[in-house]
Amino acid sequence: MKVTYLGPSGTFTHQAVVALRPDAEAVEAIDQAEALTAVETGAAAYAVVPIDNSVNGVVVPTLDALLQRPSLSIVDSVVLPISFEAYTRDPSVPALVVVSHPHALAQCRAWIEAQGLGVREAPSTAAACRDLGPGEIGLGPAICGSLYDLHTVASAVEDNVSALTQFALVSASRLPVRADGDDGLLVSLLPDANVAGILRRMLGVLEQRGVNMTNLVTRPVPATPGIFTFLLFLSGTFTADDFEAMRAEWAELGTTARALGRISPLHELAAR
Repeated sequence: MKVTYLGPSGTFTHQAVVALRPDAEAVEAIDQAEALTAVETGAAAYAVVPIDNSVNGVVVPTLDALLQRPSLSIVDSVVLPISFEAYTRDPSVPALVVVSHPHALAQCRAWIEAQGLGVREAPSTAAACRDLGPGEIGLGPAICGSLYDLHTVASAVEDNVSALTQFALVSASRLPVRADGDDGLLVSLLPDANVAGILRRMLGVLEQRGVNMTNLVTRPVPATPGIFTFLLFLSGTFTADDFEAMRAEWAELGTTARALGRISPLHELAAR
């Protein structure tokens, strides 16, 4: 069984693969879109992608890639603590810049500022560590030190020691809501037109049922300027019948609803 993930080896997403499918063959992808396309085409059984972070919020490229692939659904998730090590390839060369993924740079801002160094963005934390050049410090997971033969400059350099990231397990499933119910649901709502009060009316469907929404994300529809997709992170237990009833009400409002998958709010998973 193959599981694609945001590579290269040593990313936090790689660690999430081990947590979710420890016996699978982990296959690197250059980004979330490539990882999900492998599942879409049948080249892999699952993809693991980051979806939410307790410091920086939702991972927009993941959500956009899921919206573009209606045959895929989130079937499981895991929350991992996020801690960063600072590495150098050659400790004899003075450091000039800190390199990492934008989220990592944001989560280690205080330490970076204390060093008086500039920053440079990399596609991932592992790529930053793998490709370190002279005078560069890379921020990445603890696994990167041994993987890429690096020297540790400092440990646990993150600003928030309780930072967490949620990773989603995605498969080619069209049935993300089972008959026996599941905790949490991610739903996309696409209205036919941008009219006054449409968001209030769409959310009224939840209010009537006492459903709590923990997050709301708005994404533009590139092919239709002025129209937006609304992503709702819902808390609670939902059956297939529950979702079908809500979808019918949204349809009456001129809105297409899709369940993107089963996923509990980040704070609820962290508390388990």
